[in-house]
Amino acid sequence: MHIVLVDGSRTGLMILQRMLEPRGDDVAYFTDGREALNYIQTTPQAEVLITSFEIGGVSGTELCWEARLIADAGRPLYVIGMSASNDAQHSIGVLDAGADDFMSKPPRQDELNARLRVAERTLIMQRRLIEMATVDPLSGLFNRGAFRQRFDMAITTAELEGTFSLILFDIDHFKHINDIYGHDAGDEVIRSVGTLRVPPDVHFSRIGGEEFAVILPSIPVDGAVSVAEYLREQINALTVERGDSVIRLTASFGVAEFRAGDTVNDLYRRADAALYQAKNTGRDRVSATSPEIVS
Repeated sequence: MHIVLVDGSRTGLMILQRMLEPRGDDVAYFTDGREALNYIQTTPQAEVLITSFEIGGVSGTELCWEARLIADAGRPLYVIGMSASNDAQHSIGVLDAGADDFMSKPPRQDELNARLRVAERTLIMQRRLIEMATVDPLSGLFNRGAFRQRFDMAITTAELEGTFSLILFDIDHFKHINDIYGHDAGDEVIRSVGTLRVPPDVHFSRIGGEEFAVILPSIPVDGAVSVAEYLREQINALTVERGDSVIRLTASFGVAEFRAGDTVNDLYRRADAALYQAKNTGRDRVSATSPEIVS
């Protein structure tokens, strides 16, 4: 596991370091709570926070609160609070501050190992629940709910930092594939689209039956058109075999770039209009609207 350990005492850190070393975990050590929080926020692989409540920078209570907000936003993160005080009210306060567990400081070796085993089991369950809530089981891509959440975030970020683009596409004549070859063939088509290669840091989702969306942070419309063409070429190379028949695929794409003042609906509507333009002008093509075009 990737553990973040926070204790205001370097001696305390050293004691816990010796306990953790035999486990082979990846551990980051801090005496300052704010530095630890910054590390957690910028290190997605950090999954366990063990924090004393006697730390500098921010209080242990505040650090637990902030870690709980990160976990509640959909990221697996298990928080263990620790304190030299064994007072029952104090341990209740630690748990109320957002910790998942509490242990006295310094812990016994067997106690620390047992609590980390609980953390590991809990994180496995959290990841499974997150996957069930955000991943489309057929394509393996993000689902519509995850797309909408990321779309909202992209709009907010773009208002502060710049632009991004949205690609919408769907498989041409998908109903015909289902009608002629059966729904099993249609499912295989959807699964094959889930294998498309996309650039890093993009959000690729299945948002409907044969409908897909790609969010491209910080990429203007020209770059998004290039990505859409790359996806279109990959789809053209896909084949699905059904008995003696080979199903060849094409898709139509609509691209739009964020412009200042856009709402989610504004940008989605422009990308959707571009998609329909691609369909109405022959399919198997990419159509784009510039950010200057008024919807």
